[in-house]
Amino acid sequence: MQLAEDMGLKVERRQIPEEELETFEEAGACGTAAVISPISRIDDVETGKSYVFGEKPGPISEKLFNKLRGIQYGIEEDVHGWTRVVID
Repeated sequence: MQLAEDMGLKVERRQIPEEELETFEEAGACGTAAVISPISRIDDVETGKSYVFGEKPGPISEKLFNKLRGIQYGIEEDVHGWTRVVID
């Protein structure tokens, strides 16, 4: 969410009504692993309706993923202090 805001995207944390899914151009899942897993399709088993977002990550998901990986690998600046250098 922070990286999306940094990129000038509007960020909302809310429940998504099923009817709104058909307006989405891309979808992804995020969690404690801190990467974005693209969602290619959501099926409603009760109605048989499918919402398809594509087989590959969309351009926004790809930008967010690349930015995060760049921070994790030290290629991009970590302006939020998320990373720590560990020396064994």
